[in-house]
Amino acid sequence: MTRASHIFETKIPNGPSGDPVVYCLSQKTGEALLLDLGDLSNLSNKEILKVRHIAVSHTHLDHFIGFDRLLRVNVAHFKPFELCGPPGLIKNVQGKMNAYCWNLLEPGQLQIRVHEIDPLGSVTTALISSDHGFVPTPEAPIPLKLSPDDPPLPARPAACAMIMEDGTRVETIVVDHGTPVCAYMLQSPSRYYVREGALDAHGLEAGSWIRELQMAMSDHDTDRIFEINGKSWQAGDLGGKILNRVQSKPLAYLTDFIFSQENLSRLQQAFTGVDKIFCETNYRTSERLRATQKKHLTTKQAALIAASLGAHELETFHISNLYADRVDLVQDEAQEFFQEFHDHTPDQLAAAIETELHDAT
Repeated sequence: MTRASHIFETKIPNGPSGDPVVYCLSQKTGEALLLDLGDLSNLSNKEILKVRHIAVSHTHLDHFIGFDRLLRVNVAHFKPFELCGPPGLIKNVQGKMNAYCWNLLEPGQLQIRVHEIDPLGSVTTALISSDHGFVPTPEAPIPLKLSPDDPPLPARPAACAMIMEDGTRVETIVVDHGTPVCAYMLQSPSRYYVREGALDAHGLEAGSWIRELQMAMSDHDTDRIFEINGKSWQAGDLGGKILNRVQSKPLAYLTDFIFSQENLSRLQQAFTGVDKIFCETNYRTSERLRATQKKHLTTKQAALIAASLGAHELETFHISNLYADRVDLVQDEAQEFFQEFHDHTPDQLAAAIETELHDAT
């Protein structure tokens, strides 16, 4: 598991060519989120029990087969969870639940909140509960409360599909794979760190109060009083003396869509400025025709997308079994293209994209 400059520790449990899943663990709360729901056999039960939110790109088998294991691990623990994804997800989840016999469930045992996002950015939410025979119950949209430090909400057709306990917004747009597919960006709130030497400078000792102060500052509860070593401090005053605020860097998850002008335009409108991108590279660039026919991306196309969004890091996955014995060649090719395009001027990058769009049709 790698630690990045954003709020999550991330890993790809199935490797670059297995079923798509990215496991994202919040450094702030210990809560986990799954980006896609492929095979979960490489995650432990302990890891799965930390998952409370799942962002599904679409329900092709390799992106949704893990739902059954998620359900199996969670069913005994009475913990609700949320999923978001493209149109049809509510019906898909209901179908999964109706495939089993549930005569031994206790009241409130299974509560699944599902959010569907349409291409225009509208969100439809339903609760699928064992208490109501898994018949979807419509719910109101998520209430959004922005603090002055929060990044602005995305413009339509992007939407905020879910909000995690640590304040991370799961933002999404719908792209075209011959079927609607959700692309995702995780937009986390600011974090607060203890400034080097600040505790000694003010005669303070480390303790659990630091965590509470960080949370108070994140919640803008600046009037809260802290009693430390017999002295009273206001959170705002104390935080200003010992903490630094750092804006967390957003992550994007992109998979299974056509390299088209419409998809590119949607991504650029909603996700420009992302720091790190997890992006499929199903095929090497020499297999462009096959990629177009299968409605997937090549290494070159993934690199162009990442560079056009201003990303500083590209991590590739969902590599075709065509390259089972040479996955590293695909990964290396994607990184070479990414470094090349990352150094392009805006005009050079626009020209490269235009050429690739022409060659891909």
